[in-house]
Amino acid sequence: MNATIHQRTTGVWISAASATVLRWTPDGVVSREQIESLVPGRHRSTGRPPTEDHPAGEGHRDERMRTFFAQVNAAVAAEDDLLLVGDGEVVDHFAEQVRAHDRDHKARRRVELAKSGPMSEPQLIARIREFAGSPARRTLPD
Repeated sequence: MNATIHQRTTGVWISAASATVLRWTPDGVVSREQIESLVPGRHRSTGRPPTEDHPAGEGHRDERMRTFFAQVNAAVAAEDDLLLVGDGEVVDHFAEQVRAHDRDHKARRRVELAKSGPMSEPQLIARIREFAGSPARRTLPD
């Protein structure tokens, strides 16, 4: 077990559809936020097919993704260590954005990336606790 327990840690599970942001201290979860994305899925029909006069809307998708990332980033305390969890490219891109922001602002927090499919809140809390150096105690059955 890590000897240092970080006092404040934020965990984010993120996909293109939504993000769950949980702020944890050794006393438990102190805040939670669910942020829904307006980013259209890549595999969903969103109107007429692209043509030369009407190109595909990746620019709109990218702009909506930037807006979504800004919303998620605003929900994360800048001084907290940060665990980013998610599947696919979205968590990778969000991690790149967070690390670039931290470099620009000379932030000294720890940021870690973990790949995972959808998680329940208790599963995310367990991952956050482990990342913070305070894994849940396991008891053996009598």
